Order: sequence, then C-alpha cells, then structure tokens
Amino acid sequence: MEMYGIDHLEFFVSDLERSLEIFRDGYGFQALAATSPAEDDLTGRRSVLLRHGGARVVVTAATRPDSEVAAFVAEHGDCVRDIALRVDDVAAACEAAAAGGAVLVAAPSTRGDITSATVAGVETLRHTFLSGTGTDGLLPGFHPIQGGPAAAGPIEEIDHVAICLPGGTLTRTEDFYRDVLGLRRTFVETIEVGDQVMESLVLQGGTGDTVTFTLVAPDCAEGQLVDFLRACGGGGVQHVAFRCDDVVGAVRTMAARGVGFLSTPATYYDELPARLGYSARDAAVLADLGILGDRDHWGDLLQIFTASPFANRAVFFELIERRNARTFGSANIRALYEAAERLRADALAPAGGRSA
Repeated sequence: MEMYGIDHLEFFVSDLERSLEIFRDGYGFQALAATSPAEDDLTGRRSVLLRHGGARVVVTAATRPDSEVAAFVAEHGDCVRDIALRVDDVAAACEAAAAGGAVLVAAPSTRGDITSATVAGVETLRHTFLSGTGTDGLLPGFHPIQGGPAAAGPIEEIDHVAICLPGGTLTRTEDFYRDVLGLRRTFVETIEVGDQVMESLVLQGGTGDTVTFTLVAPDCAEGQLVDFLRACGGGGVQHVAFRCDDVVGAVRTMAARGVGFLSTPATYYDELPARLGYSARDAAVLADLGILGDRDHWGDLLQIFTASPFANRAVFFELIERRNARTFGSANIRALYEAAERLRADALAPAGGRSA
C-alpha cells in the first residue's frame, strides 16, 4: 500500500463545546463539518471536523451515557482516540495491517467517494485508513456547517505525534508499527533529568516520510511520563506537534488568544548564539517567548510546548518550525522535557512554594 500522511486526529472529549473553543479560539482552527443530529441519536456521539492549514482534527463527545465514547472518556479522559491515515487502497492497507498483527475494528466500507476501515493500534489508539476525495474534503457521515472564516494563522500541517508508552514497551511497539504501517526507526535518544529517565525513538514512513511517530517511555518510577500514563489510563498520544512557517509569529498570536506556553530558564539562551550562530538580538526574541532552537545535519528547528488545555491535563501541543531540519535536536529534547517537568513540579508544589 501507499500511505500519504496523517489525514486527521480524532479526540474523544468530555466537553464538546469547550474542546471546540480550544481549537477554534486558541489555535485558529475553522469548523468545517459535523455529524447530523439524526445520526448522533443512533451512534450516541457528536463529532465536528476542524481544519487549520493542512492540519485536521475531529472532536467527538458522547450524546448518550451508554455510548462507546462515554465509556472511553470515563476510563481515559480527554485523549486522542484515532490517528487516521490517508492511503491509496484501504483494502490493501487492512490486509497489510492484519498480516502485521493488527486487529480489524471496522471492515472496509464505502460512503460517497470515500472508503474507510479501522484497525486497533497500541494501547488506547486506533488507526482509520481513508482513500478517496470526498466532497470538499469532508469525512463519511459529515455535513458542511457554517463555522465562520478561519482565523489567520501559520499552522501548515501535523508535523508529528508523540505517543507515550508504559516502560519496557518501546521495542514491541516499534516492531508493531514496522509490521503494520511499514514505519522505520530514524532517531533514538535517552534523556536523564535527575532521577527521571526518558527513552525515545522516532519512526517515520509513508510517501516522503509524511508520517512521524515519536515513541517515548519512562524508565523510572515517577515523573511526567508516569503522570501522563496515569491520567490517560494507559499509553496514548502525549502531544501533537503542529508545523508552522513562523513560530515566533505563531506564539505571539496564540498567546494573545489565551494559549499557555511552557517557559525555559534564561540560562538556556546564554549559549544559543555560540551554539547555533544566532545573533544576540535573535536569541533575545526567542528567550522572550520561550522558544527553543536546535540543529540536525540538515538545518535548524525552533520548538515550544503548550500547557495541556484539557480537563485531565494529559494531551498538550507543540509548535515547530523546521528550517530544513528533518529530525530532532538532542538539546531541544532535553530542554522540552525539563520545561514540562518544571510545570509538573509547580503543580505538585504547595501554595507559596512554587519553583522559580
């Protein structure tokens, strides 16, 4: 099969309107389509499709307490349920996935011009295969809605998703995605911060390496990854990275809309001019916004994490600008981990005893 990239991510959420506000008001997504009330009554769920640039998300909430969505959210909270993939042949994709060990959840079916099928992924995840164009890029069962004009913004597409897994499961997860989706390892890193250890590896595949999964797992008893596994009730998407053409402008715009970003100590930026050759002025701009800079063999990349906007404080987002960089820089991986750990320490600290 040919796999062309991530079509969309589907979030199962407890509060549909609040989640729509997060994507629409904070990140500038436009609501394109939704399921019909009549279908919602049958399925026990309500879904809305949103888009910003080439990035698409579906937000789904329960309409009945006995629905699959209600049961999932009760166990896992607000989480990504489905990483949907665009393929050339859904039937062939299902055959390849089944041969690799995936379990079929929904057999191939065609509705309008779109064929789809779903297989089980790892932990809390599923993967829907999609082929065909559809009307205005809509999904099966969705109908256009008047969502208002899309807010101006720099998001180009989904750059990667980071999947947090229980300790000791990276190897078998890598094997699963190699066999099921044909992904291959392109990067590996181990980060130690105090008593915490994070193991990570990057898998890529699809036409032009358009599908990137970053797998992370704790090798410690406590820490932010362990907290995520508890909050999510298992492994799942820890963060979603949106690629931007101008991350400085993106941070300024989204911060003005109320998006919260993690901070980085000023000492990180003291070494930035010497490490990357940036001017003191450029480094000062990044420092003011908390944006991190790094480099791989091909070019530079700028990154920043947001705080989680969801009720269970599990999934969060990343903005990344790639200046020809194809992978990830080691310095940024550590700095981003440390930024998330400072947020965790602040949340755990008693009143009046928060970290500087």
